Order: sequence, then C-alpha cells, then structure tokens
Amino acid sequence: MEANRIPMKKLVLLCIVSIILLSCSKKEQYYGDWSQYYATGIIKIKKDSISLSDEGSIWKTYPLKIENNSLTFLDHTFQTTIHKDSLIFEGLTYEKDTTTPILEINLPKLKNYNFHITSSYEMLIHTRFGRIPNTNEYKLQLNDRYGNFEELKAFLFGSTDLSGHITPRLLLVCDKNAKMKDIEHIFHEMVKINAQVLYAVNDVTHTIIEDSVERSYLSYKHYISPIHNMYYEAKIDRTIPVDYSNFHPLLNYFEAAKSQFIFLVKNEFYIGKEKYTMDAFSKKLDALITENQQLVCLFDLDSDFKHNIIFNNILNETYQKQYDSIALEKYNTTYEKLHNKEKASVKALRPRKTIQNVSIPHFLSFEETPIEGLNFPFKNIKEEIPEAYFKK
Repeated sequence: MEANRIPMKKLVLLCIVSIILLSCSKKEQYYGDWSQYYATGIIKIKKDSISLSDEGSIWKTYPLKIENNSLTFLDHTFQTTIHKDSLIFEGLTYEKDTTTPILEINLPKLKNYNFHITSSYEMLIHTRFGRIPNTNEYKLQLNDRYGNFEELKAFLFGSTDLSGHITPRLLLVCDKNAKMKDIEHIFHEMVKINAQVLYAVNDVTHTIIEDSVERSYLSYKHYISPIHNMYYEAKIDRTIPVDYSNFHPLLNYFEAAKSQFIFLVKNEFYIGKEKYTMDAFSKKLDALITENQQLVCLFDLDSDFKHNIIFNNILNETYQKQYDSIALEKYNTTYEKLHNKEKASVKALRPRKTIQNVSIPHFLSFEETPIEGLNFPFKNIKEEIPEAYFKK
C-alpha cells in the first residue's frame, strides 16, 4: 500500500499541471477564424491577439486576453460561449471559417494628418479597390462581386434615373499600393456624375458602445476637379461615348501667368521641375498659398495611392492651417467654429483656386487634342513637367 502512494508534493504538482493543460485547452478552442455571415463579421483569434474585419479585405488587430470563457480587448470584457465549431459572441453565433475574401486591402495608415471620422448617419456609399488574393491583379469590388468602373454610377444611385437625387458620396477603401493609372478611372466616374468629393479611407478603428463593437473609418476628403477631356477618356475607356457634356468651370478663371504647377511623379514631390523633400514641399506650398497662387496639381500614372494621399493632404492641410491662422486673428477662434459668413470672409483672403486629382497625360490632352469651343489657358505644358516623368 505504501508503495502505491503518490507523495503530496507530486500530487500538488500534477494538479497544477492538469489545471494549466485544461486552461490551455479551453483557450485553444478560440484560436482560428470565425465568421458571422449575416452581420458580415469575421474574427481571427490567436494566443494574445484578436483581429476584426467586416468581410475579410481589411483587418485591425488588438491585444487580447482569454480567461474564464471571456474575451478582453479594447478595455472591455465580453462573456462568450464556445462549443465545438460555434462561438457565441455579442449575442451572435460565429462559425469556424476559412473563406478567402474577394480582395485583400492594405490601408495607407498614415500618421500626423487630420482625418475625418465617418459616421453611420452620413450618406457614404462603400466600395473597395484592392488586390485579388494570391495575385498581382487589382480589381474594383461592388458589394460581393468584382465590378467595372463604369458600373459606379448605377452602384452609387441604385438606378439609372438620377432625377431628384442628391449626389451620394463615395467612401473608397483602397489599397495603398494601387497605381494611379487605375484610380484615375474612379476620378473620371466621379466627374461624370458631378461628384466633386470622395472620402478615401486611411485606417479603420473600433470602439465599444453599449457592449457592442462599433467600426469607424478614418478618411479624408479627396477633391476631384470637375474637368475632363472626352477624347482622352474615350481613349482609355472604349465604352465612353465622345459626345457627353463637359464640365470645365475651373478653367474659366485660371490665368497661366498666376499659376504654379506642382507634381507627384514616381512617388516624389515637385514644384515645377524642382524636386522637394516632404517638409520642404509643405513649406514652399505655404508660401505659394500666401501669395494666392493658382495651383495646378498633377500626378503621373505610375505613382501609388498612398503617395497621392500624402500629396493631397499636404496641400489641403496647408490651406487649413492658413484658414485657422486667419480665423484666430480675426475672430479669436478656429476656422471650423466659424459661421458660414465668417468662413467665407476667411476664404476670401486665401481663395482656393486649385486643379486637383487630374493626371499629367489627361491634362496634356487638352493641349494635344483640343475641345472645340474650350479656351484652354495653358500652353506648352510639357515644358513645365519634371524630367523624371519622361524617364522610363
């Protein structure tokens, strides 16, 4: 009998090991990918992290603690129930999933810019542009399928009858490495429906509201200049008829002598033919805006979406800083807190006359393939373009 007895120290040690193994076993039940199809929610759980996505194209990861049948992240503890391949979380049942998403999207996630936090109350239509998994091909996603650029009009309005509609705004979830030769198509579609602003997503974030995980997008306003050359667009998109109406209101008040060309070429910043670092570019733009220069901002088709965001944000925030400075001096508050008439008085001191989000070849086409009846104010544009644009 004595020989079969287990010493107390060994017994305690065995109990501790058993508890640890049982605890680990319970935690490991959570590991893997979980989907809740009706809510289009997907969760990836690892040992100490949880990743959240709406439908698998973009992800946000947070530190995670798994303990006592609960998940703790974002400073909140969720009680859960798990059984075999089902996880009950937030009152919804998730199933183990290995579904491949339609697109993979790597967001820019830029720092030090003032981004807009989108609200569920805003009329923003979501669409995505990213990479097809396991390929180098980029596509537009409309709902749960791949789409063509010319389908954006019907997608945004839900019908081809646009009478009486307020133009909705596009929330573009776009991969940072997408080339501007593709994004240019989206800009063209925006001009055709007279939508001069789209919101480009920089990052996604989550907060806990009343025991529920709420997703928000950090985005910025992308101003689209309403000019286009129908001959250029018909050349890059065979589905476009040559006789649709044109929008050129900005060209009516531009004066070549008072204008300055700025460029994004191969992800680098130029003012005229001179290349600038990001900081120097920002300071030079500040001086140009102070002088009330009219700015023509053009990009090449080989630059990527991330650098186009930076290019636009430097310009937009330089204007905003000047508006804030004037507002503080005149009204002792920031620009955003002013009434509409006060804002107008501030803008009158720094009138924003810019052409934005037009490609270099598109802008060149106004000179190379003139539109009848259009008085195009710029001549010999090629002489303004940096040499780097012409190098392969």
